[in-house]
Amino acid sequence: MISELMEKVLLLGVGAASLTRDKIDDLVNELVKRGQMTREEGEVFIRDASGRARAESVNIKEMATDTYQDTLRAMGVATRDHVDELDRRISVLEAKVYGTPPNLEESQTGFVATPTEEEAPS
Repeated sequence: MISELMEKVLLLGVGAASLTRDKIDDLVNELVKRGQMTREEGEVFIRDASGRARAESVNIKEMATDTYQDTLRAMGVATRDHVDELDRRISVLEAKVYGTPPNLEESQTGFVATPTEEEAPS
């Protein structure tokens, strides 16, 4: 449900940028017709406006991502980092209980950690 909302917010931002581009093109074409702007000036204006729209799109995506993360934190949803840390701790505890070396391979990175003296089975 939250991911659907985030997707709609992002699509709204992209749609607004697209609509803005169309309006800017229309405005520039009208100004060129009236002789108030040359075609070259219009192209420069469109490039500048498009750059600002892209930058604003990035800002919208960042704000949406921050809001999404804040919402997940407020709901108490565990992050990938929290789950990975719990997996590591469970592996260390299982090693202590069963007297086997802990399996500390991290799923996303493929990194295999070496247990510290405190974590190694005794």
